[in-house]
Amino acid sequence: MTWFLIALIGPILWAVVNHIDKYLLSDRFKGSNVGALMLFSTLLCFVILPVFYFINSDIFSPSVFNIIILIVVGLLTGLAMLPYMYALDQDESSIVVPLFQLIPIWGYFLAFVMLGETLNWVQMVGCLLIIFGSIVITLEEDADEKIKFKKRTILLMLLSTVLIAVYETLFKFVAVDAGFVISTFWEQVGLLLIGIILFIFFKNYRVGFFNLLKTQGKKIISLNIGSESLSIIGNLATNFALIIAPVALVLTVNGFQPLFVFIYGVIFTLLFPKFCHEKLSKKHLVQKIISILVIIVGSILISK
Repeated sequence: MTWFLIALIGPILWAVVNHIDKYLLSDRFKGSNVGALMLFSTLLCFVILPVFYFINSDIFSPSVFNIIILIVVGLLTGLAMLPYMYALDQDESSIVVPLFQLIPIWGYFLAFVMLGETLNWVQMVGCLLIIFGSIVITLEEDADEKIKFKKRTILLMLLSTVLIAVYETLFKFVAVDAGFVISTFWEQVGLLLIGIILFIFFKNYRVGFFNLLKTQGKKIISLNIGSESLSIIGNLATNFALIIAPVALVLTVNGFQPLFVFIYGVIFTLLFPKFCHEKLSKKHLVQKIISILVIIVGSILISK
C-alpha cells in the first residue's frame, strides 16, 4: 500500500493550498483582490523557472510543436485560475473545492468527443452522484428561509473545471514523452505570459498588485512561494504514484481532497479563526458532510 500513502500526499497538500488561497483573498489583506493575487501567482514564475532549468537544462529537447502546446497549457492554467479565485473570493473553501471533482466528467466528455470512448453504467452513476453532490453543496438558505442555488459559484467552477480538463489532457499528451520537469518548465512560461498580459492590459489588476506589494509584499510573496512549493510537491508525489500504481486508483485517492479541505476548515476555524472561518452550524456541517461523501463516492465510481 506504499502507492496509497504516496498518492495521499497530493490531496493532503493541495487542501492546505486551497485554504492559503482563501486566506490571501480575505479582508485581512488590505487592498487585496483577485487580480492582484493572480499577478502575484503568475509573475512568481520568474522565480520558479530557474529552479526547473537547474533540475533539467535540456529544455529545448521537445519539438517546437510540443513546446507551443505546453505554453498553451500554461495559458489555460492561468485562465482556469481566474474563475476559481473569483469563486473562492465569494465562498468557503469547503464549498468551492469539492466542485473540482467535476473535472473527470469533462475529461470523459472530451474523450467521448475526441476519441469516441464511452462510459459504463457504473461511471454514469458516478457522474450523476458528483453532479448531485455539487448541486447540494451550493444550496443556501437566505434571510427568508428560502433555499437558493449559488448559481454564480457553480458557473465559475464549471468554467474553471472545463479549462482544467482541457489543459490536463494536453499536458499529459506531451509530458509522457517530454518528461515532467521540462513540460512543467514550458507550462510555467505560458503561465508567466498570462501574468504579463494581465499586468499590461488590466489597469485595476496592476494597481491592486502594486498596492498589495507596498503594504504586505513580504507576507504575500512568502505565502505564495509556500503555496506553490506545496502544489509542486503534491504534483510530484501524484506523478510518482501514477508510475507505481494504476491511474484509476491514484485518481480515486485524489478524490479525497474535498474531505481534507473540510477537515482542515473545521480545525483551522476552531484553533486559528484569524486564518480560516467556515460555517460550523449543525445544518451547514450536515450539508457539507453529505455532499462531500456523495462526491467522493461518485469519484470512486467514475474511476472504475
